[in-house]
Amino acid sequence: MGARLRVERLSVSFGAVPLFRAQSFELEPGAVLALIGPSGSGKSTLLRAIAQLVPSSGEVRLDEESPEQIGWPRFRRRVIYVHQQPAFVPGSVAENLARAFSYRSSSSSFNAAEASLQLERLGLEVGLLARLAHTLSVGEGQRIALLRALLLRPDVLLLDEPTSALDPEHRDKTEALILEHVHGQRCSALVVTHDPEQAQRFGGSVHKLGTPGVADG
Repeated sequence: MGARLRVERLSVSFGAVPLFRAQSFELEPGAVLALIGPSGSGKSTLLRAIAQLVPSSGEVRLDEESPEQIGWPRFRRRVIYVHQQPAFVPGSVAENLARAFSYRSSSSSFNAAEASLQLERLGLEVGLLARLAHTLSVGEGQRIALLRALLLRPDVLLLDEPTSALDPEHRDKTEALILEHVHGQRCSALVVTHDPEQAQRFGGSVHKLGTPGVADG
């Protein structure tokens, strides 16, 4: 279980203007890499480029296979981008969680018992499953989006500031669940964070982005 992610000279440009410098790194199964850099350095865009959600140049490989070789539905289940302000379709939280398992590319079914257990681990009430998704607070939405990704058991999690709206208690619970999943499932995670202490809690491995056109000091 798990796969090595290799990013080779990946870049995104707006016209002739690069949004971030070409990036290269590898992420082994069971590892966490914190992605840090100043505002405007392109951290979120880099995650979306790895997930193939925006046009880019360079290479993304999963165990040396390209997204095209893997196939798009399968690649997007194996490499999941979790936005810090996630979107949900109309309906209940349970319906939103189950929706990802309704597609033809899914090889498993929605497990409501597992979802309930993980909700409690994240500091959320099981009754939240019956709530309409559009009524979630920002912090609740962040944790539900993370849970949706974890239930799919991807090879790579791309987490865009997954605890930015959480208080310290719920941040700690969320970080613990991420690390448990990474180590237990041999998943890897690339986590955008502005907090050096959070990077250390995730294991201390850091990849830094600089602002394009500004020399690193």
